[in-house]
Amino acid sequence: MRYDIDEQPEQILRIYKAALYIRLSREDGDKPESESVVNQKRILDSFIAAQPDIEPVDYYVDDGFSGASFERPAFLRMMADIYSEKVNCVIVKDSSRFGRNASESGRYIGELFPRLQVRFIAVNDLIDSGKSRSIASDFLNVGFRGLMNEYYVAANSESIRSTLNMERRKGEFIGSFAKFGYQKDPSDHHKLVIDEPAAEVVRMIYSWYLSGVGIRGIVRRLNERGLPNPSTYKRMKGLNFKARTVGDSRLWCDKTVRRILRDEMYIGTMVQGKNKKINYKSKAIRSCMPDEWIRVEGTHAPIIGKDDFERVQRMLQTGVKGAVQSGSIDLFAGLLKCADCGHALIKKTNHNPDKTYVYYRCSSHCKCKTACTAHTIRYERLYYCVLYCIRQMVDAAVNVDEVLLRVKENQVRALDDGLNQQLKKQEQELEKVIQRMADLYPDLKDGVINADQYRIIKRKYEQAQRDLTQSIEKLKVSLGQADDDHVATNDFIEHFKKHGNIKSLTRPILTELIDRIVVHKDGTLDIAFNFCDAFAGMQKRSA
Repeated sequence: MRYDIDEQPEQILRIYKAALYIRLSREDGDKPESESVVNQKRILDSFIAAQPDIEPVDYYVDDGFSGASFERPAFLRMMADIYSEKVNCVIVKDSSRFGRNASESGRYIGELFPRLQVRFIAVNDLIDSGKSRSIASDFLNVGFRGLMNEYYVAANSESIRSTLNMERRKGEFIGSFAKFGYQKDPSDHHKLVIDEPAAEVVRMIYSWYLSGVGIRGIVRRLNERGLPNPSTYKRMKGLNFKARTVGDSRLWCDKTVRRILRDEMYIGTMVQGKNKKINYKSKAIRSCMPDEWIRVEGTHAPIIGKDDFERVQRMLQTGVKGAVQSGSIDLFAGLLKCADCGHALIKKTNHNPDKTYVYYRCSSHCKCKTACTAHTIRYERLYYCVLYCIRQMVDAAVNVDEVLLRVKENQVRALDDGLNQQLKKQEQELEKVIQRMADLYPDLKDGVINADQYRIIKRKYEQAQRDLTQSIEKLKVSLGQADDDHVATNDFIEHFKKHGNIKSLTRPILTELIDRIVVHKDGTLDIAFNFCDAFAGMQKRSA
């Protein structure tokens, strides 16, 4: 084809294949009215209608995904279409819809898209990389808006975190799912109430462990009874709960039981904030140290008593394990310590033709004969020595309790006498003040005092009357509470007295009353009982 010199060929119009990208996220604080999917589509459709060089390929919609991360399903699908050359233009309502991470947004818009020859358009921001304008101007425009978008999501994230922490400190539950054993209060989802069927399983777990059943033994019992584990139970109740499990997700495991045994939620303490996002740009979670957790006591009804919970924590700290076959914990496991090296004593059994001998020996000596001496003690001797010592302490608790009761009665009687004397004196003083007030007006009439003196003295008597009346009321209240104020329970007496007439040792009794048993190499024992401070206080009061 030939052209005349003055004739120019018609310019060929390049057609762009456009991805219409839409994003909405409540997490970013987006307003549903202005940033709704429908509104974004309307704006993009209106823009496309006036562009003869742009042909829409598809809508790519991420509804409910934060702009801080680019791991979004529709965005990734759009990028796949770009790499396969189905798309060479990306159009968004504004740059915040593309993303709120300045560095990542800049990498896509300023580096990757130009390299792939992809045109980027942000309609409301008047950004269009296909128009011939100053590169520096476009760079500053995109960069500044990217920083503003990132600042917005960062500030919004901090505001949300601050609000959630405030609710946590008020003891309000903000989790998606209640702890196993509890359920959200139907009338207030920030409160927890006991879910009785699950709570009964929690009580069984604590009861079994306190009675000497090891964690593996508890797991075996739960699975043999066919009881649903926490995640299965939640799904059975119709909750959309997803657990990360391997194998049969219906079975209990050691980790779940151990977590239940360590959880303060079961004593009525709200514990939240155990995990937190690394930052607003990432969904990655890190575990917080225990001193960072937010604890609020008494926010809901306890399933487990505080004493039982603390006993369980002491038992867990010893690291004792149940027997492989039976799953039960040895009677003295975790309580026996070597007097010289401080290590635990371990149980040994000798099977002779005529008799089986059970004894305990220093674990250091068992590993290396020169590390420590044997510190051997027979099971029968240990058993009866400990039983005898506990009986002696029980007798002491009973006897001293009677002495303290008499001391308390004398103290209350003496206090009552003192309070009655003060009350009588205050009442007499009040009568005098009232009489003086009655005599004040006649003195004014008779000219003994003038009007100004009358008002001053009258105010003084009225204040004295108010003070005396309040003091008398307080004394009367004190008299009524005198008995209660002096009925101070003693932990030593409370825990030992209930084991009167003890005939045998059990694992719950030992873990409740004994902290440790130190075995010397000559076989003598030092028994450290729990509630030593209460015992010392009891001795002072009875002296």
